[in-house]
Amino acid sequence: MSAFLAVATLAVVVGWTASVISVLWRAHRSPREARVAVVSGIVLAGWAILEIALARAGAFLGSPGQRVPPVGINLFVSVLLMALSLGAAPSLRSLVSRQSGIIRLQGWRVAGLLLLTHTALGHVPPLFGLPAGLGDILIGIAAFGVARAADYPQGRRRALLWNALGVLDLVVAVTLGITTSPGPTQIFHTVPTSAMLAVYPLTLVPVFAVPLALALHGVSVWQLLRGRWAAKTEAPPDRAGFGIAASKMVA
Repeated sequence: MSAFLAVATLAVVVGWTASVISVLWRAHRSPREARVAVVSGIVLAGWAILEIALARAGAFLGSPGQRVPPVGINLFVSVLLMALSLGAAPSLRSLVSRQSGIIRLQGWRVAGLLLLTHTALGHVPPLFGLPAGLGDILIGIAAFGVARAADYPQGRRRALLWNALGVLDLVVAVTLGITTSPGPTQIFHTVPTSAMLAVYPLTLVPVFAVPLALALHGVSVWQLLRGRWAAKTEAPPDRAGFGIAASKMVA
């Protein structure tokens, strides 16, 4: 089972990275945008390879009494690097009328099923694994419905609400991961603890998957707040997004 989880986690990281690079490339409209998309894709792919190598080498294990664990430092650096890499691509920044492609990238969050598997096997505490895993699965599934309406003016509020919930899910997961892990920040003394979050392959979640998801949410919200949605003006299908009820929640 451990070998299966390692392969499955690695497949998610590789597949998600490839999907982002594909969106970057397909969105370009000029030779310059193509070059920037290629560079951004190389940076993202290179970072993924580096993170996998460091995780396998045990670089995120830290040492007893260390106030700021390597996982926390890496999380901050990864978010910054990914945001800069994605935000620097004109081909991605110009997708103001095609939010659907960016939102669908969060569909990879259904891999939260792996966190539930780790929880069931006793690798991480339910206090962390259940809300983190279930939250990711729900956000990942909802991404496809939200994406269907996101390119329409009526879908803007729905997409903003979904992004807010997606970021909240990540914040809750990170907070619970920190407060259930051994160290100065531990508040909940669970059995087991979340020490496995620093061990390969599970450490790829906080050091790569979480930063990538946060960066994608950031790009999506930035576009939603500045986009005009001139391409499509008709109403979206009734089944899109969270439906009429969710739209009224933020009206």
